[in-house]
Amino acid sequence: MEKTEEIIAEYREFLQDVDREAARLSELYSQYMVCRKGCSECCTDLSLLPLEWYALKEQTGTKKAPCPDGGDERCALLNSEEACSFYPFRPLICRTHGLPLLYLIEEYDPEGHRVNSDEPEWQISWCDLNFTEVDEESMEEIFEPEDVLNMEEWNLRLSALNRDFLDTPEGAPFKGQARLPLKDIFKI
Repeated sequence: MEKTEEIIAEYREFLQDVDREAARLSELYSQYMVCRKGCSECCTDLSLLPLEWYALKEQTGTKKAPCPDGGDERCALLNSEEACSFYPFRPLICRTHGLPLLYLIEEYDPEGHRVNSDEPEWQISWCDLNFTEVDEESMEEIFEPEDVLNMEEWNLRLSALNRDFLDTPEGAPFKGQARLPLKDIFKI
């Protein structure tokens, strides 16, 4: 359990790092961002890495889903006001919703193996509901490369923590499960 607690502490530090960067970007782009508390368009049923799922499960304990079932497409953590009931404990994907994100464009062969490119290509993504005044033509003027969340970096850090978690007794039952449905957090 001690190793798991260390990994959970590292995971929480990781989330604090994400929050600091998200806060910086939210401030930087505040003139463009229109989504506020109660906007839940991005809050769909998600699947999480085992570490994220376990850490959230530890925080939710034996609580029931916060709102009446909104169907399979809605996030199980939304309450009746369309706000997150476990906001301080939300996973990485929820912390990055609405911000400008940088993704590595990945290619796969017919068998599903990642094809390495000599020159990786990158793509900036943003929420059209949040950045209503940004389009393909204006995005390069608005989003500076150093002022977007590089999701490759964040996902690599999270993936490393998840691998460490899977090597603990608490993580062992999750080996072989790439992702777990968030909605199942209240079932177990």
